[in-house]
Amino acid sequence: MRHRLFGKQRKRPVLPGFTLVELILSMALLGLVTALVYAAFFQTSQSARTVQATLSGRQELRLLMKMVLDDLQTVRYLRHWVDSGKGRESGVVAEVVLGPENKEASRLSFHAEQPTQYFQELDAVREGLDPQLHEVGYFLEYSTRDDTWQFIRREDFYLDDNLREPRLDGRQLVLSESVRSFQIQFRSEIEGASGFVEEQWEIGEWDSDETKCWGSKQNEPRCLPRAIQLLMTLEGEDGRLVEDIQQINLCVRPCNPEIFD
Repeated sequence: MRHRLFGKQRKRPVLPGFTLVELILSMALLGLVTALVYAAFFQTSQSARTVQATLSGRQELRLLMKMVLDDLQTVRYLRHWVDSGKGRESGVVAEVVLGPENKEASRLSFHAEQPTQYFQELDAVREGLDPQLHEVGYFLEYSTRDDTWQFIRREDFYLDDNLREPRLDGRQLVLSESVRSFQIQFRSEIEGASGFVEEQWEIGEWDSDETKCWGSKQNEPRCLPRAIQLLMTLEGEDGRLVEDIQQINLCVRPCNPEIFD
């Protein structure tokens, strides 16, 4: 009896499992699904980075344009300053120069009636004696040291006869190294063939010279343009170019005659 109990072997149950072929197919399908998910994630991530870079470039561009246009809103033509000395300039002077890739760019200079931004440490400013009338300029300049184009704002605390050139004691600040174009256009008034006054855009250049200023006759030209249009292009972090165009109207005679005093 004992022999029979221990001599007889029980059969083990057959458990279900994977064959080698099934295992290989499962691994292949898993790799394919992982590759598809990774590709979709990479594409989505790349698109998100592109959108973020574009938005960042547009934000920087609009900030720079707002800075220029805010300064231009304070432009003044100083008739007494011009009349008090031979060759003195005032108002707005814009010249066309060569910018990046030998394309035309604007070099802008003007008198701005606003508190100084670069000379806060001067004793005169601390004592409340800021004249709030300064020379301001914007331009693109190539830096051989950094091998890049720089968008610069300059400011002179004191006025001098030459509005176009910075003073030795003036200061300049690099606002961006991503600006690729900077162009200014002006809307002015001219006398038409039939004798009435017409408005047209002056591309690139303007000179508030005393011989071009508003006089007693209605068809004489103004010292300041009717409106200013700013065109700028900026290169984003992804290498794509972002551009924008904005316009402002200047308050000129007869709406604010004291700016000519």
